[in-house]
Amino acid sequence: MKLILKFTVFLFVLFLAIGCTPECAHKEHLVNDSRPENAITYKEMAGMFHQYDVGQKKVLDKYRKEFTRNKQDTIESISHFYEIAQLKQYIAYLERLSKEKDIELTGVRIFSAAYPRDHSTIAKRGRQTLIFMPTAKIGNKNSVAFEPLYSEKGTPIKFTEFLNKFSSNATKRIQRASFLPFQILDGEDLESSGTNRLEHTPPY
Repeated sequence: MKLILKFTVFLFVLFLAIGCTPECAHKEHLVNDSRPENAITYKEMAGMFHQYDVGQKKVLDKYRKEFTRNKQDTIESISHFYEIAQLKQYIAYLERLSKEKDIELTGVRIFSAAYPRDHSTIAKRGRQTLIFMPTAKIGNKNSVAFEPLYSEKGTPIKFTEFLNKFSSNATKRIQRASFLPFQILDGEDLESSGTNRLEHTPPY
């Protein structure tokens, strides 16, 4: 139920859930349902929780306490929830997009983020969260987050090519190439293949 748990549980559930939805037509898609090689033991898990409690959690809770005036809202998020159906749909969606672009989907990269201070949902303001992006092989790395929606056939484009166009802090932008398949006008928003809309705890 801590930051490490979010990553561990998500990855575990992801590998259990990965596969087609009932509506999916990927009849050849087979899932290995044996215990994953990256599954951990409770002893390992307990050690990770402890290290998080004495390290990152103290810093995050302190930040949360300084951030909010609500005394009942001073504990930073310690877990996030996705329904199995949502996970399956997301994987099937990424598989379809990647197949249409002739790009092999290698996995999902999970990024740490936080909701803006002016988020429409008060309970989410400033809270840490996760953003998921599909990955593909780019160069000699097979775990690069990319954007299948706007990639050319057989040519994955890093998602940072689009993210940086909307970055509010130019000095901290991720290094990127200088091309895009189309022009983005000022003030224009852009759909992504990333996902985030999940439930967080706390609040309980």
